[in-house]
Formats: sequence, C-alpha cells, structure tokens
Amino acid sequence: MAVQSTQIKSALTLKYKNGVDANGKDIIKSKKFSNIKLAANDQGLYDVAAALSPLMKYPIVDILRSNDSSLTNA
Repeated sequence: MAVQSTQIKSALTLKYKNGVDANGKDIIKSKKFSNIKLAANDQGLYDVAAALSPLMKYPIVDILRSNDSSLTNA
C-alpha cells in the first residue's frame, strides 16, 4: 500500500542575531510567521524575508520554511 502525503500548513521563520553572551557567542532568536499559504513558492518567501530585513532591529542570519504534512495510507 502506498502512503499519501498531504501538505496541511506552512510557516516562515526568521532567525536573527540578538547580540552576544558573556562568552562571546552569538545569541540567536527567531520570529515565526504561521499560516503561510501552501501555494507560496520559496522565492516569494525569501523575497518577503529580504523585504522585512531592513525593518528588523537585528540582522537576519537564517530563513527557514517549515511544512507540515498529513500521512495517510492510500
């Protein structure tokens, strides 16, 4: 039997540098934007992140897309 994957939700996460700790290591925090349209393409999401970058107080160090899917036995 084949397993069928159905995408159910997507999110965009921006990780940014929020300073350094006492040991000199970067402090990385994140901001998650949920309910991204499933049809949104990766280039579009990257462009949105790039447009948000100048509006943020801290520099973006990583851009992540998370997709959740439901698996069913077809």
